Order: sequence, then C-alpha cells, then structure tokens
Amino acid sequence: MINPKQSAIQEEIIDKTLKFYQTNDKGYLDLTMRSGKTKITLEFIKRSMESSMILLCYPDNKLKITWKEEMEKWHFKGHIIDFVNFSSLHNYINNYYNLIICDEFHALSEGESESLSKIIKNADKTIFLSGTISKETKQKWPRFKEIAKYTTIQAIEDKVVADYSITVHLVDLDTTILTPNKKGKMKSENQRYEDYSYVMKQFKENGKDFMHLALARNRISISSIAKKNYLLKLLDKYKDKRCIVFCGLSEVADNLGIPSHHSKSPNDNNLQAFQRKEFNHLALVEQGGIGVTYKDLDCVILLNFVGNSASTSQKLNRGIMLDYMEKCSNFDIICLRKAAEQAKLKESLSMLDAKRIKYV
Repeated sequence: MINPKQSAIQEEIIDKTLKFYQTNDKGYLDLTMRSGKTKITLEFIKRSMESSMILLCYPDNKLKITWKEEMEKWHFKGHIIDFVNFSSLHNYINNYYNLIICDEFHALSEGESESLSKIIKNADKTIFLSGTISKETKQKWPRFKEIAKYTTIQAIEDKVVADYSITVHLVDLDTTILTPNKKGKMKSENQRYEDYSYVMKQFKENGKDFMHLALARNRISISSIAKKNYLLKLLDKYKDKRCIVFCGLSEVADNLGIPSHHSKSPNDNNLQAFQRKEFNHLALVEQGGIGVTYKDLDCVILLNFVGNSASTSQKLNRGIMLDYMEKCSNFDIICLRKAAEQAKLKESLSMLDAKRIKYV
C-alpha cells in the first residue's frame, strides 16, 4: 500500500520528468530504493509517448521479471519493448529506439557502457535509473543531466522506508594458524598480509605496477579465517533473526555452514526457500545483490566489500524495508583492523549518512 506522501512524491517526480524531456533527450533519475522508480518511468511513458520502440536494459535478469510485473500491475500496453541484459547490449548497436531505459546504470562495465553509447546515438531519448549514483558514475556520463533526486534520508523522513544503523566490526587477522605461502614457508594470514603490504610499498616507491599484489592481498581479506570466525559468532547471536550475508567468494559462502546462493549455484532453490522463510540465514556473493527485495529482514552482514560506494549502498539498501516502519534496519560490516581496508570501507560508505555509522 502506497502512503499518500509517497504517492505525492511520485507525482512530483513524474511531473519533473515530463517537463525535462520537453527540452532534453538524456537524463537520469537518482531515486532511492523503494521510491517507485519503475512506476514513475512507466507513468512518464504513458503520459508522453504512444506506440514507441523501447529498449529496456538491466544488469540482472531478475529486474526483467520486476519490470514485467510492474507493467502488468499498472496496465502498461501499446509499446514494443526489447528487454536486454547489459551483457548482450553489443547485439543491439544498429537498432533504432524512441526511448532507451537503463536500469541500475551504475552497474555498467566499461565494455557495456561503450555498447550502450553507440545505441544511444540512434535513439530519440534516453533515461537512466538508479538509487546509488556515485560521483564516478556521473563523470562517466557527462552529457546526462539530473532530472530528479530523492535520497534515502528524505525517504526515511517521509516514512517511505525504515531508518537504519550500521555497525562496523574491526577484526584482527589470525596470527596462530599457519599455512604455506607460495614459497612453501608456513605463515599466518596476518604475516602473509603484511608481506604483501611491504612489497607493495616497495613497488609503489619504485613506480612499479602492484595491482596483482593488491588483488592477492585482498584475497587474504576475503577468505580470512578471523573474519569467518567473527561472522560465525555474529550469526550465533542472530540465530533467531533473518539475515543475509554478502561474501566475496563462492567458496567462502559455501563453507559458512548456512545455505548459500551465487553464480555457481545450480539453481535458486536456496534463495526462494529463504524468501519463504524456511530458514533464517543466507550467504550471497553477487547474485541476489540487485533486483531482489528481501522481506522481513532483521539484518544485512557484509563479510566483504569493495571500494565502490554504489555497490555497497545497493547491498545495504536491500535491508531498508517498507513493511515495518517502527523498526530500524540493522547492518553489520566486518572490516580488518588494517589501514588499507579501513580506507576502502570509508570510500564504500561515502554515500551513506556518517551519523548512522558506529565502529566497535
């Protein structure tokens, strides 16, 4: 049920969109999750375009299902629509469209962006949609103007979504369990992390590329024994709460002792069973981070994160719910007590309200 305030906000944004495209052909809606950006877009088309050729592109096929459900719900008919995953955009370069809709455009890769740019040249109008647009994303599309913006903070104040809090748990790498490094020497994960840090510093001082070293060091964090043990304690504390855990590797997700779902999963049975509330905890990697709304969540836990504010905001926003406004959505992030990882986390949280973040 849409509350009157939410309905009024949607009408205001629809009006802004209609006025924008009277004089512009490229723009984006920066609207927080649960604000109704799909309905807003469909209403804009219904009120301004007839019998149009439309390209609707998205990063996850679950979004296609959502769009089709919304089209049926709001009686959207009379247009020819090509639905396409970002990964297949290169097949549409020579096509002409009256309108291109790009949902979650912050998730476009460099190659996908290049293909979409070529398609846009043959289109009358283009509208980009997202609820997590970083400065970097805006810089990639300088010809696109902001049509309207509606933030999570505004949505909280308007009681469109629940309030939230973030707890960052600082964890030390394990120093007791020894495993062989590439040279066969037995070292703890903390020693291996520090070894990579030392060599990276040397490379940086000498102007050498150290990306491969940074990736190897990051893998230590992603698969950290200490992080996993801390997570298991949290999950035990939250045994009666519904939680999703975002991991960085499928093998980590599969070895937490809870159901998992990721790109290597043979099907989405675990995801669907979690939605039916058959169990309380579910481990995810990237699958399930976009295009899925989780009902009655108590918390979202990030065991891994990237230095990308849009991606992190997407994951956290999965837990900001519509259906229990009196409850605060709780998020836990497990971060190494290392300067590099804390700097990466700071960048990841840059789009969120610092007043709602605490460190323990």
